[in-house]
Amino acid sequence: MRPFLTLDYGQSLQRVGDAFTMFDGPVVIACAGVAHCWPGRAHVWSMMSNQIVAYGPLIHRAVLRYLQRCTVRRLELTVDPTHAKAVAWAKRLGFTYESTMPAYGPYGELHDMYVRILKG
Repeated sequence: MRPFLTLDYGQSLQRVGDAFTMFDGPVVIACAGVAHCWPGRAHVWSMMSNQIVAYGPLIHRAVLRYLQRCTVRRLELTVDPTHAKAVAWAKRLGFTYESTMPAYGPYGELHDMYVRILKG
């Protein structure tokens, strides 16, 4: 586990917005949520286990249902651009590429910003 993934970090994510965890018995499969920055803007976050493949369709449907009800005007998520499956999933969820951000990750990695803008 990466050093920044601490109990305090997890609790801070829970305090700033919606947070969800998927279990298979006692095993955590995925955690995800929406961290509200200010009214109308939020950042989507997720942490997935290597067992996510077996649950992909189930998680995809659950996330789509959440997004259909979400009233946040601007949802942002960042993706490692070398992770082709993550990029494809962001696009399938209705997010569009906005920019590339050098040195964005916790270890200075390049990330791409994807956004979902609520029309209306």
